[in-house]
Amino acid sequence: MDLKRLRYFCKVVEQGSVSRAARVLNMAQPPLSKRIRELEEELKVPLFIRDGNSMTLTKAGESFYRRACQILRQVEIAARETSIIANHEGRILRVGLTHLYQNYFTPLLLEFYQRNPEVKISVSVTDSSSLESLLNDGIIDIALIQKPSNNEGYEYISFDPIKLVAVVNRNLLPGVIQTPFPWLQLADFPLVLLHRARDVGIYERLLDHFRSSGASPNVIMSITQPGIILDWLENGLEAATLLPASEVDPGRLRNCCVLDIFPAPQVFYPALVKSPATPYDAELLDIIAEGYPGKQAKVS
Repeated sequence: MDLKRLRYFCKVVEQGSVSRAARVLNMAQPPLSKRIRELEEELKVPLFIRDGNSMTLTKAGESFYRRACQILRQVEIAARETSIIANHEGRILRVGLTHLYQNYFTPLLLEFYQRNPEVKISVSVTDSSSLESLLNDGIIDIALIQKPSNNEGYEYISFDPIKLVAVVNRNLLPGVIQTPFPWLQLADFPLVLLHRARDVGIYERLLDHFRSSGASPNVIMSITQPGIILDWLENGLEAATLLPASEVDPGRLRNCCVLDIFPAPQVFYPALVKSPATPYDAELLDIIAEGYPGKQAKVS
């Protein structure tokens, strides 16, 4: 199958018409229309429903478009990797690292570098939902993130849940502090909770846990980065937050208390995630198999 026809087909889908796609591709409309017809003849199915100048994908066309995008992304990745090898640039590992588990996954990346100093490591740090998009677009090789709630289209190595802790500005805790701190009493504090840039995630799960216990939490803010939340609490914001224990160092907090919670819901699920088309990195698998960060990694 001609890759050029695939690119032409995807551009027509994205532009909504042959005429607009032809302008973007800087080519005449008739030859572009001919290439699309040739593709349909090769597949022996119509890809578009044509109504005047309007073109709508058939169901077969929708499926083929998704596959065509995947094929073109893999071709681009292969071309880029071939160029790197040809130019003696060495190997590159492109990693997406979520703010949520920076401390948790840092030892893994540092150990990988110590064992493979010749490998160039490119790290993109943002929230889990954005990293899922980068993974889907082939911009990163692996994502160290919260395990996706929708696992379809991914392969992953999951780790045991990380304990949830509460971090509370000391001004909200006069008198003796009960430990472990009762879960439902947290609903009475002004709360600053983690929130993904898009889609359902930890924020919604925490609210569900409160509500299923009969509590109505007082959420005053939502922020994507644990570090910013901790910084604001330390600098006088009289509120509380709920974070993975791996990201909280009590020794660095002077104006906040770190509390164990009972009963603590499990919402923090770290994972190494990749697309099925990308092979697992053997060196990373070795480190995990040797026990990082414990003996709890599971491949799915």
